[in-house]
Amino acid sequence: MGLTDRSLAISESSSGLTVAARETLLTRRAVDYLAAGPADARTLIAHVCQLPSMPPAVAEHMAIALFAGHRRFVREPDGRWGLVRDLAFPSADALAALTYAVVDVEATGGRVTGGDRITEVAVVEVKNGAATTVFDTLVNPERSIPPWISRLTNISWEMVKNAPTFSEICDQLLGVLDGRVFVAHNANFDWRFLSMEIERATRRTLAGRRLCTVRLARKLLPGLRRRSLDYVSLHYGVEITRRHRAGGDALATAQVFLRMMEDARREGCESWHDIQRLLIAPVPKRRRPRRPPAMPRPIDKDTTA
Repeated sequence: MGLTDRSLAISESSSGLTVAARETLLTRRAVDYLAAGPADARTLIAHVCQLPSMPPAVAEHMAIALFAGHRRFVREPDGRWGLVRDLAFPSADALAALTYAVVDVEATGGRVTGGDRITEVAVVEVKNGAATTVFDTLVNPERSIPPWISRLTNISWEMVKNAPTFSEICDQLLGVLDGRVFVAHNANFDWRFLSMEIERATRRTLAGRRLCTVRLARKLLPGLRRRSLDYVSLHYGVEITRRHRAGGDALATAQVFLRMMEDARREGCESWHDIQRLLIAPVPKRRRPRRPPAMPRPIDKDTTA
């Protein structure tokens, strides 16, 4: 199957990752939120646009402008907004029965739209409680690598100059991702870079279910001081053998993810619906102990007796 055939075939799948027409940040937020079930316009717009105080009439107008006519969204008979059922994420999917693609991307920098390109990508499959590396390759970014990036990742131009370009590995990578749930640490970074490269190679972009282990850490490990991969791995006793290399980071993230799924089950999460409910629930703010006032106070009793 060629690149074009793979792109067309993968877009028909609705059980996991696909490639589809380009989506916006707002529609992606809406899809993630509605995965847990339909919502009224005011609640949906408050989450998607981060505008908590929104008059109902204005929210209705904004929801219609954003979602009416979009293939992924439908207005329910009761007026709430939901996902089209054949494109919706099946809420009854058992988390243990899903297959996950844990992804890590290294790039020439962090500017997705500023000219930076992928230098390495790895995918670790998580299935039935086991993690297996299924894809790991250097990528010729077709541009120079800044010295500070080389110092961080230990990836130099000499290492990638004869590596395949992204368009040459795109077909194989899409086959590895097809139908799986996308997982990454700080998933927006990896998702955006892959979407950019896939769109450049196929004129289509990624669509489908995803989970971010940073977001999961905020919910499952609220007492952890930081949520970097180093801190979360240390918490779970996971060793990172090759830090800031795609294969090493992806494998560590997969091991962390397996332990997070155990914690999530202890929180009552058994299905995709449950994990989405967990992720959209507000995190209780930790209250700092109040310090005694610094200003002198009047003496109300004799302490010298």
